[in-house]
Amino acid sequence: MGKGIGSAFGDKNKPTPVVMVGKPGETGVAQIQDMRFTVADIAPGAIILQVNMAGSKPGDVGLWNTHVTVGGMADSNVNVACSSPNTASCLAALAMVHLTSTSSAYIENMWGWTADHSLERGGFQNIATGRGLLVEATKGTWLTGTSFEHNTLYEYNLHNAQNVYAGLQHSENAYWQGEGSQHNAPSPWTANPKYGDPDYSWCAKGDQACQIGLAQNIDGGSNLYLYGAAFWTFFHGETQARYGSPETWCVDKICITNQARVTGNPKNLYWYGINTKSADVMVLDGKDNPKRYSHPGGWNPGGVIAAYLPFQDA
Repeated sequence: MGKGIGSAFGDKNKPTPVVMVGKPGETGVAQIQDMRFTVADIAPGAIILQVNMAGSKPGDVGLWNTHVTVGGMADSNVNVACSSPNTASCLAALAMVHLTSTSSAYIENMWGWTADHSLERGGFQNIATGRGLLVEATKGTWLTGTSFEHNTLYEYNLHNAQNVYAGLQHSENAYWQGEGSQHNAPSPWTANPKYGDPDYSWCAKGDQACQIGLAQNIDGGSNLYLYGAAFWTFFHGETQARYGSPETWCVDKICITNQARVTGNPKNLYWYGINTKSADVMVLDGKDNPKRYSHPGGWNPGGVIAAYLPFQDA
């Protein structure tokens, strides 16, 4: 296990990797397996895992059975420090994983979990991790069996990414977001164009169902091949005072307006098997904006799109 703590990770305006795999532009071999990376305390400047390097052939840079967590476990003070309904008091990490523009990595079986509950003797978890997985790589990225959960701005963000394969993606929105929350995305963080952050400017002010972090944001890029996505919304507006309250349950009702978003006219985007739960618009794209109502199926109230191809020849 590797974890970050200290003043080096204390400034959200000065992002610092906890674990950095290679330097920008470096070529070599780096293979990691059976590891977990985290922060040991609230660290608003921490990028928990950053990959910069590429290999001379696919798989030279790879991670297997390697996970990134924030809170939820006894090895971090976040496990006991973040129960306030005001999540601005727990900007626990800036981002979970960043695959930079010079990277090329194979990743298999990765769980990025911002805790929604404690696994080890902790309190209620109301944590605002800024971002899940940011992919800006262009040389070739393979994501096989990944999950990112309960982050603020998004779970997955493909920002000007190129040559990406993703199979079996899973996400859950942050339980504290939505109806009744003290903060609407991107708050309590600030959207930063440097990282291609969605700013939620398409939402009406105060529309809490719209200002819930996206499961997936695709902004520009090319040659994106995505197979099998399960994007779930289970709760909204959950706090310690409302924990277990039926009003927070997304059962037989729509809780989130937009589950995913495509913008920036990506080229050669082939996306198969999109599954959503409790979302109105499955993919906000400025074109058809396909809705669950027109694609019913799956986990009620669910939507299923077998093939999403409006950008296949863009």
